[in-house]
Amino acid sequence: MTVKKALKLLDFLIEYETRMYDGMSDPTKSWNIGDDSFSKLAKTLSDCHKDNIKVLNIIKKELIPNCKHLKKMRDKTADGQLYCMNCK
Repeated sequence: MTVKKALKLLDFLIEYETRMYDGMSDPTKSWNIGDDSFSKLAKTLSDCHKDNIKVLNIIKKELIPNCKHLKKMRDKTADGQLYCMNCK
């Protein structure tokens, strides 16, 4: 899998998790009214989706390098992909 495809997949998953989080935490929905077991379950599920969004954003950040090293510190792999020799 290429990095471009992985980023596309991560963007899709982040968008999906965001929609699920927004839907579960919407106070106008019937499952968020009152203090019964359904509202507690919806809160727990929305928290899980929020955590998933954080994790997916961390993974995305790791895939997109934020290298500030000089260009002379960069090299190419055999397949032509650039990488920084100072970044680990």
